[in-house]
Amino acid sequence: MSTSNFLTIPLRRTDHVELPPAIMAYIEQGYDQHPAMFKDDIAELERLRNSVVSPEVRASSVANLTRYFVQLAFLSSKFPADIKVNFVWYGTLGYAASAPVSHNDLQFERANILYNLGALYSQLGFEENRSTGDGLKRACQGFQFAAGSFAYLKQNVIPEMHTNPPDDMCAATLDVLTYLMLAQAQECFWQKAVLDNIKNSVIARLAHQVSIYYDQALNAAMRTAAIKSEWIHHFTCKKYHFEAAAQYRAAAACLSNGKYGEELARLKAAHDACAQALADAKYVAKAVADDLKGLQAKLKSDYARAEKDNDMIYLAPVPATSALPAIKAASTVEALVPRDVEKPMDALQEKYGPPLFAKLVPFGAHLAASIYADRRDTLVHTLIIAKVDALTSQLHDFLTRLGLPGSLQALERPIGLPPSLTAHVEEIRASGGYVALQSAIEDVRNLSAVDSAIYSAAAEDLHSERKEDDDLRARHGTNSWRRATSLEAGSELYQQLDKLGGLIKAAADSDEVVRQKFREHESTLRLLSKDLKDIEDFLPKDSVAMSIDPDLEHRSSELRQKMNEVSKIEYRRRKFAEDVKEKAKNDDVSEVILQETSRLERLDPFGKIEATQFEKLFTARLKMYDDDKKWVEDETETQTGLLTDIELANMDFSAALAKSRGQMLSDRERALQTLELGYFKYQELLSNLEEGRKFYNDLSRPMTQFQDECKDFVYSRRVEAREVEADLAAQFDRLTLGRTDSPLPAPRAQGLPPSVLSNTNVWSPSHGIQFGRRK
Repeated sequence: MSTSNFLTIPLRRTDHVELPPAIMAYIEQGYDQHPAMFKDDIAELERLRNSVVSPEVRASSVANLTRYFVQLAFLSSKFPADIKVNFVWYGTLGYAASAPVSHNDLQFERANILYNLGALYSQLGFEENRSTGDGLKRACQGFQFAAGSFAYLKQNVIPEMHTNPPDDMCAATLDVLTYLMLAQAQECFWQKAVLDNIKNSVIARLAHQVSIYYDQALNAAMRTAAIKSEWIHHFTCKKYHFEAAAQYRAAAACLSNGKYGEELARLKAAHDACAQALADAKYVAKAVADDLKGLQAKLKSDYARAEKDNDMIYLAPVPATSALPAIKAASTVEALVPRDVEKPMDALQEKYGPPLFAKLVPFGAHLAASIYADRRDTLVHTLIIAKVDALTSQLHDFLTRLGLPGSLQALERPIGLPPSLTAHVEEIRASGGYVALQSAIEDVRNLSAVDSAIYSAAAEDLHSERKEDDDLRARHGTNSWRRATSLEAGSELYQQLDKLGGLIKAAADSDEVVRQKFREHESTLRLLSKDLKDIEDFLPKDSVAMSIDPDLEHRSSELRQKMNEVSKIEYRRRKFAEDVKEKAKNDDVSEVILQETSRLERLDPFGKIEATQFEKLFTARLKMYDDDKKWVEDETETQTGLLTDIELANMDFSAALAKSRGQMLSDRERALQTLELGYFKYQELLSNLEEGRKFYNDLSRPMTQFQDECKDFVYSRRVEAREVEADLAAQFDRLTLGRTDSPLPAPRAQGLPPSVLSNTNVWSPSHGIQFGRRK
């Protein structure tokens, strides 16, 4: 037989989800295995989910929920949280209980399944026949498993979610549910002690612990907006009710021990606590109020008897209530985490296997390969290629400051194009020249515009929702509009918004620097893209026919040898950079990671593969680039010596040239130097623009994902807002009707079936709370 003085946790509802196409598409896009290999696994996963969409209150539903939960736990080692499946769940608590919440988060799905497992345990405990000792034991165990499920959800599953939990799954709400279940489990144990006629002093300690648990549930309820006033009244009433029950049983123990004055004081304390409980009695279920009234009647009778006996017979002094020794609480229950929930991998091996997607390479391994690729590319670019480029730029800046090779070329080739300049022009034309630069600049501009537009749209969605929430909060008042603010509910999204905004701003600044560099050298870059004859016509011809004296010829020959070394260095570095890039391109760590993954899975077949487990492998693998880093260090030393030699040779050359021609550089020398500088700027711009293209292409995917997350957040917040407004309107209507027609009716206790409210049974020694039995 069911009794009605307890609360149950309602089950959360969900919508059907198309798992097969989403998971197959995710495997195809993110893994190196064909999704058809996992067709049966996907079908079984869908069947498991369908089996828990509408669970019935029976033991088989516990098995279905647990089976799906442990498979989801194993899936977490194979897939990331965001598998492109929007799981939609509906709340059950609070003033926006029916608002749907949708998240592309596998951990969100796990959280809801575990929540429903706890709710189901609460309902199974509620359905037990608590008029018998065995029924009380089963109910007590059910409530303890419910408490353990909610505690495990708070401590182990919610922290793994990539999104903020809804109000009815936040930490404070889960504390409420945990303490409520512990209170009801302890109450079952207390009732069993009463049935077994245990000593009054023991029953008093058990009752005091019940009161403590209800008080803890009440305190937690004050920290969340997901608990309605009906439950708060229930907690308050039960807290004082069991405080009174504890004092009543302590008074009975005092009577047995001849402590007549203390008995009277404890009966007075029990009466005071009972009066406090009765202040909330009109807002709770009838069975709870009837239990309380039964206790009140017994207290009144016993107090009158005790007072008469003490006044006429014992004449014992009656201590003040504040002077009474505290009743030591005795907790006999705990939050029991179901073993299969706590150790899902053991459960798979023992009764829920085989694990789905066992042959799928774990996501941790794929993530490890991606992490290694990032580290490899960062090392190659930062510690090798970038340093080589910096050395070459330093070399070019040094030569430009000395007017080289323009002054040397003007002397060697008073007419026509120097061979080195001819080679540079042909290289520019082969790579697309001025037109290629223009096209690359336009590509970067377009890619930047696309990413910026996505960012702006996402920002606009968030700001619009925030304004809507602020307007509603101002309209209804902070006390009524109790849901989290936009900044609180979407804190991670707003942090990401700032981060992405900073990236776009920095990228835009870099783009402008590149465009400015292009504008500064545009005329030279345009000229270098033309035919050789056009460039030759551009160069002034040295009209001074002069014979080179032996000293100048000797000095120019020495300088030319040094400049030839520069050409050799440039070629060597280009070849080195190409070789290192090709080496990195072919550095595929996948096979090594798969071997390590197989080793780890042999050691622990059901252990979760984490990217951090491959750190030693990364360190050892990246040592293959140590020789390349050493090459760069050697090249630095070589260049230092060469620059010194060039500077000395150029001083001798310039002095000899000045004797022959005077101090003023010719127009031809300046023109040749401008063209050489243009070639270096062309190469620099090409590299900058390619980096820009890669940056915006890489940014596009996370930007689009961020926009989708913002849309989901805004949609769920707007639905929630409509639900809250509708609930507030309903409350206002009830209040209005109460003022015009009758006193405000007691609100229905949330989570109790209609039979609870219509039950006309009153307290009796065979049902619910029992008093008056002494030992």
